[in-house]
Amino acid sequence: MPSIPSPRDLPFSVQDMRNEFDRWLDRVWHGGLSSAPLDGQDWAPLFDVIDEKDCYRVRVEVPGLSADDIDVSILDDVLTIKGNKPSERKPGEDLSFLRAECRFGSFCRRFDLPTPVEEDSIRASCRNGVLTIEVPKTPEAKGRSVKIAFED
Repeated sequence: MPSIPSPRDLPFSVQDMRNEFDRWLDRVWHGGLSSAPLDGQDWAPLFDVIDEKDCYRVRVEVPGLSADDIDVSILDDVLTIKGNKPSERKPGEDLSFLRAECRFGSFCRRFDLPTPVEEDSIRASCRNGVLTIEVPKTPEAKGRSVKIAFED
């Protein structure tokens, strides 16, 4: 009589099944059947915003894009990053993908900066697929130190 295998005898675990289910959902969700992984768009690059003493430093993952593909603007302390990542597929090209995870198309990301910034002093550079934006804070937003005198 055959025995019932124990969980450790199975070639997969519940976590493996969950991971595979998550990958399947990701393929369906991002494969055009639905949208909105970020900000209601089909896709958008990920970014980090770092609060430094004198500025906000924003890093955006934009592999495959050049400076001409990206527009950075600021209005009323809202940083906006727009761009377009064109598809490498040619019209009418019939490709059979085994896996398709790369995203293409237009995107727009916005971030409300928590303190006033010097809009005229923003600098941006793009290197190795990472867009770095430095947004200087106003002197008022940087705060100031007060020297304390101790009496003996």
